[in-house]
Amino acid sequence: MNFNNKTIKIILFYFSIIIIITMIQSCASRVTKIMESWVGHHESELIASWKPPSRIMPDGKGGHILIYEFYRDFGYSPGYIYQYGDIIWYEPPKKTGYIAIRMFYVNKNGIIYGWRWRGL
Repeated sequence: MNFNNKTIKIILFYFSIIIIITMIQSCASRVTKIMESWVGHHESELIASWKPPSRIMPDGKGGHILIYEFYRDFGYSPGYIYQYGDIIWYEPPKKTGYIAIRMFYVNKNGIIYGWRWRGL
């Protein structure tokens, strides 16, 4: 087969997308397995392993929710200089990132019965 540059670029683009999706699914699967592994354990075991949670809220069923928040740092975005006619202004670099959340639902006996997560 004879491929031209455009065809090769398209193939590489789709291959890259497949690789990225596979990596994200793998990470998500790993987080899910970690979270699921705590179901049935006492909250004291989780706290001994993960340290105290960021927050604790009631679950509405007589138990509570242990909420862990982790800041995922992307570093700094570059600064920008903008010009509109004679007006020039500077936007300094900004710290970028997001907060990943892990929530464990604990019954009134201190046993973890559920979980949720957001952000890798």
